Amino acid sequence: MKKLLTAFATIAIVSSATYVVAQNQLETTLDLAVRGMMDDGSDVSYAERIIGANGSVEYTDLVISAPDGTFTMSMDWLKGVPAGSDVTFTVSDIINVTGQEDGVEFSFEIQSSGFMLTTNGLLREAMSTEDVTVTFSADEFVVTGGDPDSDVLRNLFVDFGAIDFDLLVSTEEMFVKGAFDTEKMNIAYDYTIDGNSQETEQTTEAVSLSFEFDIPEDEEEALGYLDGSKSGVFKMYSGASEFVMTMNSNGIAIGMEGTSGEGSILLEVVDGNITYDVNVDGFDMVVTPGEGLQIPPIEMSMGEMAMKLVIPAGATDAPAEMIIDILFADLVIGESLWSMIDPDKTISRAPAQLDIDIEALVQLDAMAVISGEEPTSAATIYSLDINQILLSLAGASIQIDGAATFDNSGPIPTPLGSLTIDIRGFSTLANQLVELGLLNKIQAGMAIGMLMAFGKPGSEADQFISEITFSENGILANGQPIR
Repeated sequence: MKKLLTAFATIAIVSSATYVVAQNQLETTLDLAVRGMMDDGSDVSYAERIIGANGSVEYTDLVISAPDGTFTMSMDWLKGVPAGSDVTFTVSDIINVTGQEDGVEFSFEIQSSGFMLTTNGLLREAMSTEDVTVTFSADEFVVTGGDPDSDVLRNLFVDFGAIDFDLLVSTEEMFVKGAFDTEKMNIAYDYTIDGNSQETEQTTEAVSLSFEFDIPEDEEEALGYLDGSKSGVFKMYSGASEFVMTMNSNGIAIGMEGTSGEGSILLEVVDGNITYDVNVDGFDMVVTPGEGLQIPPIEMSMGEMAMKLVIPAGATDAPAEMIIDILFADLVIGESLWSMIDPDKTISRAPAQLDIDIEALVQLDAMAVISGEEPTSAATIYSLDINQILLSLAGASIQIDGAATFDNSGPIPTPLGSLTIDIRGFSTLANQLVELGLLNKIQAGMAIGMLMAFGKPGSEADQFISEITFSENGILANGQPIR
């Protein structure tokens, strides 16, 4: 509130003076910027510099070239208009960029309409706040480039549609906050580098990202993200996507095409807790090997992918919850690949699934790990809850659940609790693999024997259940000691 009242008072008292300062400042600031670039070896030229009655500055036929011709940018016009502490820049609809990188020439064209960039970070003396802001938007933003006859970059195309970007940098409170939104993200490129070529076309409905993080003053202060004194958040969302791709590496060609659903990413470090959360609404994909590879097209799909990790890196004063949650649901491999190993369809084609849901109460000291201390002193586990570990594949499955607490009084943590392991279809699958020649008969027999020794038959055919108990007297399997 104090900042807000101060800003209003400043505007009310010196608004006219600030406007005059801004008028003079923009011309001077841009002149200094041009002179600075030229002093650094760049070349800046323009046909005319027009100073408007409102203090605006416009350059026509502007060309900026980096030293040694590595980068050149040209445009019909660039205009800046001051207003208080802000400057708004607009630009011609087309910007041309040429140059070379590692001896390879490149050129592309940036096409936009309604492009507008506003910042209060240019006219320092006219600013009324410690916060620097940058915003830009455009009704359309397209990048095109490449030469069909080029040996390197034959095509480059990026279409964002309408875009919006906001950035806030607080030099007083030392944090950065921003957001970027696009109407779509359509990308196409065709290139060859070091003998490896790739051609891709991809369309994505919409993309948005946002971020906010504290700014550390030095490398030592950056460790504050782990001890809880610093925080940061990054979020990203993308809509449904389609793609077609061909790759050729060392004469081996592969083609891919497919679709994917909406997806999101969250990376958060708050109060010393690290959270990584990714979700994708599945995908469908076909991989087509090129000539010379005696492999049929491979089809695969997945219904859902999700991963969530919560790690209390800064929980040095008290135990905190750690979460591991992973889901790969309804993974299906096409018949073309199955038929190579099982043409008679003896193995089940049921969708595969991996589901891991684990919670633990732990006390971690990330700073101790970084400093190289013993792991036992840097991490302590108090309890573990396995809500579910499930893996199902080719008609067989293993499911684990249970809970345990840990006695940390000794040199090694001792678990106290129990686990239930439910295995189904394993013997059937092992025998099928033996018949197909994919598994040694002796090895399969040993695995089945171990299963029968430590498990008891369940209510269903080819089901074995093991109750594993951890106690002060040792580990028991179905009541029998494990030696």
